[in-house]
Amino acid sequence: MGLWRNEVIQPALDRDLESAIAEQQAILDRDARNAGAHYALGSLCQFKGDRNAAVEYFRKAIEFDSAYAAPHVSLGRIYAIEGEYDAAWRHAREAERLGDRSLAEQLARYPAPARNGDSG
Repeated sequence: MGLWRNEVIQPALDRDLESAIAEQQAILDRDARNAGAHYALGSLCQFKGDRNAAVEYFRKAIEFDSAYAAPHVSLGRIYAIEGEYDAAWRHAREAERLGDRSLAEQLARYPAPARNGDSG
C-alpha cells in the first residue's frame, strides 16, 4: 500500500487541501475580516500540521466575530493536546457561553483551573 498511498492518494489529498486553502485565501483577499474564512484556514492549517498558523487563524476568527464559538473549541482542543489546560478551559467556557458545550464536555476529564483570576 506504500506506493499506492505515496503516489496516488497523498498527492490527491495534497491537491485538494491546497485548493481548499486557495479558495479560503481568495475569500480573505475580498474580505479580510471574514471570520468563517479565518476559521476554515485555521482548520486546514491544523490538518496540515501547522499548529502556529492554525492558532493565528482561529484567533483572527474570534477577533472578527466575538460570537463565533467554533474557533474557541478548536483553540481549546489544541491547548488540551499540548497540556495547556488553563487555556483550554478558558476557551471551553467561552464556547459554552456562546452555546457550544462540546469542548467543556470533552475536557470534563481534565483538571479545571480555579475560576477566580481566569482571564480570556
